[in-house]
Amino acid sequence: MDQAVQAALATEVAPRESAAAVPPAHVRVVEISAESAVDDPPEIPWHITPAVGEIALQLRSTVRRVAVGAGLARKSELLARVRAIDGVPAVVSSPAGGTFIIGGQAWLGLCAIGVPPHGQPMPLDWMLRSLKRWFDAALAPMGLTTTTGRIEGAWCPGFSDIAVGGRKLAGLGFRVTRDWVVMRGVLAVQPMSAADLDVLVQCHRLIDVEVVDEAVTSLSEAAGLPLLDVPRTIQALRGVSI
Repeated sequence: MDQAVQAALATEVAPRESAAAVPPAHVRVVEISAESAVDDPPEIPWHITPAVGEIALQLRSTVRRVAVGAGLARKSELLARVRAIDGVPAVVSSPAGGTFIIGGQAWLGLCAIGVPPHGQPMPLDWMLRSLKRWFDAALAPMGLTTTTGRIEGAWCPGFSDIAVGGRKLAGLGFRVTRDWVVMRGVLAVQPMSAADLDVLVQCHRLIDVEVVDEAVTSLSEAAGLPLLDVPRTIQALRGVSI
């Protein structure tokens, strides 16, 4: 496994600082958006950048395509192999870390921009802990609580996996600088289709990572709401603020 793959799987060094030492941020949804064309490059919505100490969230509907994490996307030969997989309509490069994610009617897109307090020594800890609190508040009415940590066998595995009942629900990739932290990811709303699973399995096998259906879940499955879809999920989550 080469260095680019190792970096994509790690994404960042897992948070080390204790939760008590990292005061959480104010987190709220500030924008609802929609992807349109499969070839449009994913962008960071800088216009939603919040005040210092806050995190602004964008929720978006997605189109069916494969997004490759920023580190892996530098490998042109890997991108060519992904494009050659049957059932992949388009391949784009994510501005954040991670391996491979997919979009479409079953998937809710997530993006967040956080501006850590001045002097915050562990901005990634601050961001991840704050986002987990938001997920817990958002999903509590459905009777769900989340955990964070790498789920083996899941798509785009990493320390920031958001799981319910030990199965991955959402994947978050990060980009960190001195002044802000950006998150881009997706949350599975409907059960993964056989076509989506096949694409994710084939993509991850290119970097020697196995994906299995037993390691993942969706919001509709976890909450016992089979009719839940992306528009209804957006309506349920858009007003959540902590």
